[in-house]
This record gives sequence, C-alpha cells and structure tokens, in this order.
Amino acid sequence: MVVVIASLKAVYAAAAIVVLLLLVLFVYRESKGFKVVRYSFVNGKLKVGHFKMAFISDLHDCELSAGNKDVLAAIDEEAPDAVIFAGDMVTSSLEPGYHDSKALKFIKAVAEKYPVYYGIGNHEEKLRRCPEVHPGEFEKLLGRLREIGAPLLIDEKASAEEAGVDFYGLDLEHDYYRRFKTRHFPDDYLERKLGKNDTSKVSVLIAHNPEHFSQYAAWKPDYVLSGHVHGGIVSLPFLGGVISPQLKLFPKYDAGVFEEGGSVMILTRGLGTHTVPIRIFNKAEVVIIDLYKESDKTTKEV
Repeated sequence: MVVVIASLKAVYAAAAIVVLLLLVLFVYRESKGFKVVRYSFVNGKLKVGHFKMAFISDLHDCELSAGNKDVLAAIDEEAPDAVIFAGDMVTSSLEPGYHDSKALKFIKAVAEKYPVYYGIGNHEEKLRRCPEVHPGEFEKLLGRLREIGAPLLIDEKASAEEAGVDFYGLDLEHDYYRRFKTRHFPDDYLERKLGKNDTSKVSVLIAHNPEHFSQYAAWKPDYVLSGHVHGGIVSLPFLGGVISPQLKLFPKYDAGVFEEGGSVMILTRGLGTHTVPIRIFNKAEVVIIDLYKESDKTTKEV
C-alpha cells in the first residue's frame, strides 16, 4: 500500500511538472511573435479608390526578432500607402540612447520605404516632462526622428494630399493618463490644440489613450487610432482585457473596433510589452486598415 501511494505521488508530481511546463511554454509563445489584423472601411471622401495603412503602437523599444525583421517583412508584404505609429515606440524608464535604440532603427527602416505619421504617447511625453531624469533625451529623440523622416506630430496635422487624408497627432498631457480615475478634458480641448477638423477630407486622429474616445468622437474625426492598453495584458473569453495601464479592471476599451457619433476607433493590442512582460490570449499585432472609396462585399460602410 505504501508503495502504491508513493507511486501515485510520483505520478501526480510528474503530471504537475508537465502541466507547469506546458503553461510556461504557452505563455512564452503567446508573449512572442505577432499576428496581422485587418479592418476594412468605406469612406466616400477618399480621393483615390483604395488607401492602405499599417498601424503599430507600443513597441516599447522591443525586438520581436533581430531588428524586428519579421515585422518589417509583414509591412512590406502589405505595401501600405502610409505607416502610423500611435505612440510609446520607446520606453522612458529605460533611458535608452535614442541615436541607436532598437525602436529608432526600426522606425528608420520603415521610413526609408513608406510615409510615416508618428503620434506621441505617454512615454515620449514623459521624456519631455522629466528632463531631470532623462536629460536631453526628448530633444535627441525629436532630432533623430526628423533626420530619418518620421517627425513626431505634436498637436500637428500632416496630410496625404493625393489621397485626401489628414493625420492629426494629439499630444495628451500627463493629467489625462492618470491612474484609477479618468479625468475628462474641456469640450474645446481638441479644437484648441488641433484646430477645426476639415470634414471635407478623411480625418485620422492619432490619440494614444483610448479612454477618451467619447471626447475624441465629439471632434468628429473619421477614425481614431489608439494603443496604450496593450490589449489588457491578459484577455479572457467573453470578458476581454483584464487590466489597463490606469489599473482599471476589464477596461471598456481594450482592443478592436469601437464606434460612436459617426467616428470609428481602431485600438491595437500593440507590439511590445512594458512593466509586465507577458501576454495571455492577447497576441501582439500589426494592424492593416484598408480604406475604400466605394463599397464591395468585404468592406464595412462607415
């Protein structure tokens, strides 16, 4: 009897080790690599028949492969008309040298092939806000981005004129990233920062924090591109993302497409990780957005 019990304990222990190893392997695989996610929309304001955007956020100076060559290959396969970065491509707490950071090398490789529109995230904002911690790093970042043809859009507009598409980069202050409670900004906040939205063109608002989507929608952009939430780190079936950077459980906006007041927000799960270096049921992603002037069976009317 003693021998049988000892044998059962050994079997249970071995099974527990196998399950633990499988769990570790699963989390590792979920946390590495990425997938390509596609969304298609119709917008009659477009001046061309088709305009394709590759959309990336929250790289956080990570490499998913050497030089992020797999991400570059995925972008090249799509041959987009524009590449949009929605902030946090760098990580302020790491104090990297931006003249040779992984993120800058990746951005440079992209900008050599495609027009780049880069909106500011809270980590870029922190470099500017905390010069005592990061002396001169924000200025280095701005200078290097200008050199490689991917300048930060800080409350600025840039246009793909031939396509009739305007890109607006919103610079949100630190107060609008605070934890636990959402602080709403004044009703005229976006107009003061960005001017009036030119509704005769397709308008794309690059706004890193999706928590403020209702207020973004009041400015009437066609599309809002956001990141920041990392898909909630862990995504549970039927419940979605578990936690936001604001430490809110099951945030309303975690990933995917949301609509309000005629505006559409595309919220990416991001590419990198920060603070919590894992993803569970929450694969990193490169988002491809196809805009069509006219409808067909594969597109969604917006």
